[in-house]
Amino acid sequence: MRLLVGLHHLELGGSQLNALDLAVSVRDQGHEVAIFGNYRNEPGPVATLARQAGLPVIAVRHDAERLGRSRPVRPGLSRALTGAVRDFRADLVHAYEFSVALDAFYGPHLRLGTPVVTTVYGMAVPRWLPRYGGLVVGTAQLVAETAAFRPRPALIEPPVNTDVDDPAVVDGHPFRQRHGIGPDEIVIGVVSRLEPDMKAEGVLRAIGALRLLDDDRLRLVVTGGGPSQPDVAAEAERANAALGRPAVVLTGPMDDPRAAYAAADIALGMGGSALRAMAFGRPLVVLGIKGFSRTCAPETIDYFLRWGFYGIGDGDLDPAPLAAQIGELAGDRRLRAGRGDWGRQLVLGRFSLKAATQTLHEVYADALRHRPGPGTRLREGLRMAGHKATADLLTTTARQRIRRMLG
Repeated sequence: MRLLVGLHHLELGGSQLNALDLAVSVRDQGHEVAIFGNYRNEPGPVATLARQAGLPVIAVRHDAERLGRSRPVRPGLSRALTGAVRDFRADLVHAYEFSVALDAFYGPHLRLGTPVVTTVYGMAVPRWLPRYGGLVVGTAQLVAETAAFRPRPALIEPPVNTDVDDPAVVDGHPFRQRHGIGPDEIVIGVVSRLEPDMKAEGVLRAIGALRLLDDDRLRLVVTGGGPSQPDVAAEAERANAALGRPAVVLTGPMDDPRAAYAAADIALGMGGSALRAMAFGRPLVVLGIKGFSRTCAPETIDYFLRWGFYGIGDGDLDPAPLAAQIGELAGDRRLRAGRGDWGRQLVLGRFSLKAATQTLHEVYADALRHRPGPGTRLREGLRMAGHKATADLLTTTARQRIRRMLG
């Protein structure tokens, strides 16, 4: 099989790194795999990581990272994807996140009949996505919700390469020394792309929590970059001034952040980053949006296994609950060690890259078996365009009312 993996950008992020891990795993099982991605100014670090892993990269310059309002496709990227499929002689396109999925549908799928598999690692699957073709989601709850309006998707929780994300093979001490962190200080580690939509809010609350705790042992170390970095840096500067010490450290992005995970004593995060922290044996507080935070523990794990390592709060951004969760772990070394050991065993048993790759092979095989004809592809393309335009133009209340009317 010749597989083209499409990414919605080439910057460091959980979706991109998961895609790269799976692409390498599929390649190692004897298939030909290439990476396709777009960029604005220059290809991001994921392009470098892919080439270092021995995967060819097709990087296309395009300013639009997201789909336009009421538009189902980015024509330039759709044409580029079609050309890449022809040049690489791809049998299948695996698109990560829905913007690339639509570019692939209206490009190589509609024009050439190339099957498309889509992975959505967000917290909702838009109803205007194709109603056929392989679909992968990351939580059991999304499987149940999505099965109500299309064939049941496959569940592949964000996989972790536990051979390399392992505290036994990565030493965090040089990282701590490089950033002036003493052996007796407690590092609260965040490894995340700093995005305004989901990630930055939790990091800002973490800074607020550190100010509330006012504990000289604690250092918050944020590893990552992105559009929200200036806002996070400004808040970190204010916190450090208020506390009278460099309590918040911003390292910037790292192509290989394993040392940042290994250097932490307590991890904060969501999604794939949360799971990687657990693979390193670090106790975890899961962050979400609208004020959500919750400690990952045996008594809370059922929630995360159903909804994913993420959550939506009630809109109250008070950092006090997060401060209490951090404080509980910071004050008990044995609790940190026990939670860390439990978390690593959970990741080893449930989130292995090998199991995820096997499931993905089954999804690919099914997609290659079912190839809709030109008429079906055209009708579905028209439905998707109309559905997305309507969804984009209507208010949330109007969409919900119409959905109830249609059952």
